Amino acid sequence: MKKGFIIIALSLLMGLGITSCGNKASLVGTWIEPAVENSVFGETGFTLEKDGTVTPINMGYMEYTTWEKVGDQLILRGNYNGTNPHAFADTMWIDEITEEKLVLKDFGNYSVTYQRKVE
Repeated sequence: MKKGFIIIALSLLMGLGITSCGNKASLVGTWIEPAVENSVFGETGFTLEKDGTVTPINMGYMEYTTWEKVGDQLILRGNYNGTNPHAFADTMWIDEITEEKLVLKDFGNYSVTYQRKVE
């Protein structure tokens, strides 16, 4: 009986390990949102570096500086350099990530889809 229980427990643990492996796509890289018609900035986005720094791409007054992944959240920190300069942190849920696509959602209904830019 004990042996059967141990085998079942190990099988369940192995199954959980396999299903948790899922998609291992990396956030590191350049992510762009294709330009919309009449866009002043063209394509916008950011490059997430391995060292936790961010290079913004045509983000206007928002100057991202650092990033981190906490659970299923992506936190982008930086400075807003517009009429009321201040530091900020954007926290978005990682809704989907593949090698080609990153979908971020906020706490409401806003969602943005980025495409990985091959360099």
